[in-house]
Amino acid sequence: MLRSVARGLPLTLAAPANGITYATLCAYRNQRKDFADALAQAIAKGVEKNLKVIENALESQDENIRLRSAMWFVVHTQPLHFARNRVEITGANGSPLAAAIAIYLPQKDVIPTVEVAPKQIENERH
Repeated sequence: MLRSVARGLPLTLAAPANGITYATLCAYRNQRKDFADALAQAIAKGVEKNLKVIENALESQDENIRLRSAMWFVVHTQPLHFARNRVEITGANGSPLAAAIAIYLPQKDVIPTVEVAPKQIENERH
């Protein structure tokens, strides 16, 4: 498991690749602090290793490789500022959107009552 995540495999894919479910991995990680720490360390080491590759590419003699590496780095480390998939939603003329939440609860079932005329009750008693 640790080797898989150190190579960059997301936890959701590392779990089945190692023969367990993602839910089992999460439960085990939550129960064992030592495993959670080892997992975090493996992920960090993998990120650091791949970051070195990117840094080396930034030193390349090939300008195209340097440019693509720099673009990849800023898009993936600062997505809020550089990623293309940013979506802003505003109201009219850039004003904030007004929102409301309505909760509809089901009505209790109404049990119909049957009214019995007093004469019917008296007749049944006799």
